[in-house]
Amino acid sequence: MFTWREASGKGEIHTTTVVRRSTNQGGDYNVCIVELEEGVRMMSRVEGVPPPDVEIAMPVIAYAGEIDGTPAVLCRPEGS
Repeated sequence: MFTWREASGKGEIHTTTVVRRSTNQGGDYNVCIVELEEGVRMMSRVEGVPPPDVEIAMPVIAYAGEIDGTPAVLCRPEGS
């Protein structure tokens, strides 16, 4: 049986990679798997940090944002 639970939004980076794009296409960005405090893993991006600086075990906070005008769950480093 499934039940709804509000997530804390706290998590840490489980895996990460840098996707390379030309600057006229928006430049490089990271794609990561984030493990939330509740044990769920999800794919996301870490914003506000250069893509190569995203590291495994980096603590992050998930938030509702947008990618190219489309709603998405993004992350930012904890404490920023």
